[in-house]
Amino acid sequence: MSLPQFVKFHNLLKIVETFCGAQPARIRTLDRDSEGFSGAVVLRVVVQANPQAPEIEYCLRGWPPDSLPRERLLGLHRLLEHIHKCGVTQVPVPLRSKFGTTLYAEASHFWQLEPWLPGVADFHSDPNDARLRNAMTVLAQWHDAGSRFEPRESEAGWFKCFAAANSPTVADRLDRIERFRNQDVAKLRSLLHQSTPLPQWEAEFSELVEVSQRILDLFSLSAEHVAEELSMSRNLRFRLHPCLRDVWHDHVLFQQNQVTGLIDPSAARSETPATDLARLLGSLLGDDGDRWELALAAYRNIRPLSDREATLARVLDQSTVLLSGLTWLERLFVQRLTYSNPSRVLDRLRQIALRLDRLASRVCPKR
Repeated sequence: MSLPQFVKFHNLLKIVETFCGAQPARIRTLDRDSEGFSGAVVLRVVVQANPQAPEIEYCLRGWPPDSLPRERLLGLHRLLEHIHKCGVTQVPVPLRSKFGTTLYAEASHFWQLEPWLPGVADFHSDPNDARLRNAMTVLAQWHDAGSRFEPRESEAGWFKCFAAANSPTVADRLDRIERFRNQDVAKLRSLLHQSTPLPQWEAEFSELVEVSQRILDLFSLSAEHVAEELSMSRNLRFRLHPCLRDVWHDHVLFQQNQVTGLIDPSAARSETPATDLARLLGSLLGDDGDRWELALAAYRNIRPLSDREATLARVLDQSTVLLSGLTWLERLFVQRLTYSNPSRVLDRLRQIALRLDRLASRVCPKR
């Protein structure tokens, strides 16, 4: 990832010094395989207060002006401070600047500086049971702390706790499935055959179209079944409290078997913990039902999880599989977003198509 053109180097020096009282010794952009898919600017910063002091690494994150409201970011930072104080030290808590706030406005972005957490998101290279149990333990501890957070009035719209309420994710996904079935699948099919490749896709465009067509076909086979399963939970009431909502393989850091980081909590807001279980276990374990049960048992060792929540996690995972491919196709063919590592995007689409195929085989065995 190259340094964004709108960010001047001297501005970065000023931003970092505002938070930690010293200018950075080095600023590193992320390598292409470590880039996120969001629009946030993420830089790795090394600070050394004096030649005799040890180097300290930070993550400097810049939020585009149209990404998240300032009140939500500040509420998220207070939530992370609360969770860390509850003993969940695997969360990166943003530093306060010399002005006493965790955000600093510069170059049309809101900036925050947080510790660079150690570890690597490499569960797939060593998916042993000890790692899985530890990931579930830390997630359950995060949820337990989040359920005791007391938001300010300006933050309550995102981080309020409810003893019993409908899941916003269930309603949102039912609406999205209906939208895709009624009009957007046909629109995407048309665009597949009309689009000219963006420059970064020229070498792999034919495979992109082939995988995209398969995703659309598999969606059509499974959408009705998944919608019916989700509909059974639309009017059910669950406990809601702050959850991560985008905790997946690449956001869980390990050193050996220990979890050292749960990173990028920008999607956090009030939801049922079933949403996090679905997102994380789907990305770690795919369709391995036996290991899902092992993971849920590890979670239950820390905090309660009802059978209804566990069932919803499975259904939400199915809906994630169903919708994630079409979300990517909208980004690529409707919004025409560009990505610096198209091979990585194509690999994600291949993985989605594989899980969609398994889903279709279960719900349409005679296809």
